[in-house]
Amino acid sequence: MTNEQVYPILGIGFGPANLSLAVMLDELGRLGEAHFIERSDRFQWQDEQLLPGADIQNNPFRDLVMPRNQDSPHTFVKYLASRGQLTDYLHLNAKFPLRREYAGYLTWVAEAFAASVDYGQAATALTLVDDEDGGELFCVRTQDGRRHLGQTVVVGTGRSPRIPPPFSPRQDRTVFHSTRYLSSINALAGEDIRVAVVGASQSAIEIVLDLLDRPNVRQVTSVHRGIGFRLKDTSPYSRQVFLPEFVDYFHPLPTATKRRLRAELRSINYAACDQDVIDRLVGIQREYRLIGSDRLRLLPFTEITGIDTPAPSGPHRLTVRDINHLREDTLDADVVVLATGFKDFGTGPGDEPYHPLLEGVAHRLPLDDEGVPFVGRDYAIELKAPEPAPRPLKIYLNGLCEASHGMGDAGALAMLSVRASDIAESLARADRRTAERTLR
Repeated sequence: MTNEQVYPILGIGFGPANLSLAVMLDELGRLGEAHFIERSDRFQWQDEQLLPGADIQNNPFRDLVMPRNQDSPHTFVKYLASRGQLTDYLHLNAKFPLRREYAGYLTWVAEAFAASVDYGQAATALTLVDDEDGGELFCVRTQDGRRHLGQTVVVGTGRSPRIPPPFSPRQDRTVFHSTRYLSSINALAGEDIRVAVVGASQSAIEIVLDLLDRPNVRQVTSVHRGIGFRLKDTSPYSRQVFLPEFVDYFHPLPTATKRRLRAELRSINYAACDQDVIDRLVGIQREYRLIGSDRLRLLPFTEITGIDTPAPSGPHRLTVRDINHLREDTLDADVVVLATGFKDFGTGPGDEPYHPLLEGVAHRLPLDDEGVPFVGRDYAIELKAPEPAPRPLKIYLNGLCEASHGMGDAGALAMLSVRASDIAESLARADRRTAERTLR
């Protein structure tokens, strides 16, 4: 391991979660100890879902840093002021900024931390290697064969897309998850297509609306297991799930209780939409009815149980089933968009026990009573050690812990600054303990 740089803090992924951590480490004077690798060739946030008119559904002042440090140069307000747009923004009286506008803010902050990031580095494996002091280090290998060494790892890659079983082996240019939406649908701009959109989330309804604005889309069929696009629960009482106090309440609960509570609170963030997009779609649906058009079809209480593509060029023949009457039918579509969300850590259908990147250290993960890695309140997994080590090995999960920490950890922008503080404080405590052991 001669001449290889070892970073005290090695971050995998440089989206909003690890960007917020970089801001926090900079405030503490510790940014020089950290380095991040990111698979994209530049900073990007939701590039595949920057649809016209889409907003962020989050108070913009709960940004990367403002709840913690209002004097920071990296707040959303400072971004608007730097561009001479603060007065214009306030004049609009908009509840939420456009998604494209917030992406601009995040990119602006990321530019200040470019020296701390290696872009174009897709992590393929995480393993352990021996250290010169008798301990171990994390080794992250990237697609180009490079290795990156760290004493501590912070995984901020986002969760794995949830792909329904009929589609798991069938993803291609005409069957894709919403995380690939814009590039995939734009590549089909010259083709006359019928599109099936699976899911009933905010992303699903936004995609349906976007497809209806595209002249090459002949028909859109929206398929979902529920009664239709339901209204999101935006009550201030319900949205307490996005406060740090709720994380304190939620984290110590038994796993079964957490699962029940998440199911009860599901409409706050899942399979539910904002009023404005529902109103837009209902208006379009009514318009089509008045003119006798079948360009928009909604299939409620429906699941897709199979997909067959008789010819290489399509179309896809989907087997659909009414989940209540159990009647089966078929649906032909040239393109299928899976707006089906993301996997949680767990043992249920559609879950995964841990992030795929942790496979190389799976034998060292501490497990709870259901066989899922135990994640501490500080978002850390402390690896099991075969023998006493100079320092504990910790993997921090930055934005992956909905199952253990509640809905505020499901990619919610509102929790970024608070979670970054929790992780940074935990890193500092670990350093103090290591220093104390060294002095003994």
